[in-house]
Amino acid sequence: MHSEHEMTAIGKKRWLFVINALAGFLFLGLIHAWSVFVRPLELEFGWVRSQTSMTYSISIAVFCFGGLASGRLLKRISPRMVILLSACFVVTGFLLTSRVDSLYELYIFYGVLCGFGVGLGYNALLDVILRWFPDRQGLVSGILLMGFGLGGSLLGTVAFAMMETMAWRKTFVALGIPLALLLAFISLNVKRPEPGQVSQKTRESAGDFKTGEMLRDRSFYAYYFRIFFVTAVGLAMIGNAAPFVYSVAKNQATAANIAGLVSIFSGMGRIAGGVVLDRIGSRRTLWIGVWGVTASVGVLTYAAVSASLAILAAGYVTGGFFYGVNITCNAGYINKIYGQENFAVNFSTVQTSIVFASFLGPYVTGILFTRTGSYVIPYLSLLAMCVGGVVATALLRRHSGPVTGLGPHG
Repeated sequence: MHSEHEMTAIGKKRWLFVINALAGFLFLGLIHAWSVFVRPLELEFGWVRSQTSMTYSISIAVFCFGGLASGRLLKRISPRMVILLSACFVVTGFLLTSRVDSLYELYIFYGVLCGFGVGLGYNALLDVILRWFPDRQGLVSGILLMGFGLGGSLLGTVAFAMMETMAWRKTFVALGIPLALLLAFISLNVKRPEPGQVSQKTRESAGDFKTGEMLRDRSFYAYYFRIFFVTAVGLAMIGNAAPFVYSVAKNQATAANIAGLVSIFSGMGRIAGGVVLDRIGSRRTLWIGVWGVTASVGVLTYAAVSASLAILAAGYVTGGFFYGVNITCNAGYINKIYGQENFAVNFSTVQTSIVFASFLGPYVTGILFTRTGSYVIPYLSLLAMCVGGVVATALLRRHSGPVTGLGPHG
């Protein structure tokens, strides 16, 4: 047992780990800065929106596989080594992307290498930090995921400014090398708590589910489809933000700024969602998140019809906020309901829904825009996906413990 003085020191130290991990999530958020590269690439190579949207879809899909690999690796090697691997994949992906001449190279170098690297680091950092905070998992996951979303805005703004003075190829080089070095430095300050350093009690958890037990829980599949629909909508909003705004404002700087607001308000929503999750529980927070996203997509659909920049900005601000609430719900719900012991693997298993969501949302809306030349039909399709998210949320059931066979949850 630790003395009161030692526990106080540990309490302070764990917040330093949060600050370190937050910096890591800011840098890993580069995956969401993709939309600012869309127009320069389309202008140089003559690619259409459905082709460039596929890059983002691939990166998000491979991000999920990186999370799965991270969950498995964390059982064999230290989280520090996993984050170093993440840095290696990221810098390699960025340097090779700076030399692309074809779509397939873009898909492999940015989509696969960068996506996989970000997934590795994301899951490793999240797993370690949540182990330090069994008492404030919603708040802490919200803070970290805010950093992930905000990173997309900050790096997108930096990338846009750099492309004003240098070619997009040089921008990838100038971003990739320092980001990888910073991730390597952050890895030096990542460690799991030792046994007895923190209390392992969580308010909602019904026990530690192994992945097989989780997969026998009917409610797991309702939640899986909930993530699938809500994430498809959120990724479509983020992936099409800059080009959608540009179609109305006809100004690239305005497009980049409003697209950045999506990430900023998404970050705010992640913290707010974490606080609410800790106070009122996961089920009520899930309802707030899904209805908020649905209302926001309705506003964006009207903005597409009216071509109003003010309404469009309002839709993206609220859409980003409530999408952020949903993102925090994912980590908080899986940890609280299925437990911390197998969190890294369980969370990454649930996150595989994003593989399908990344194609349903960004790619489908890209195809619909290419065919219609308008964002009205694409956003009506997003409204239909929101309905799917509402239905899946309604099908969630309460939990009483791990399932070992066919029973109340099996």
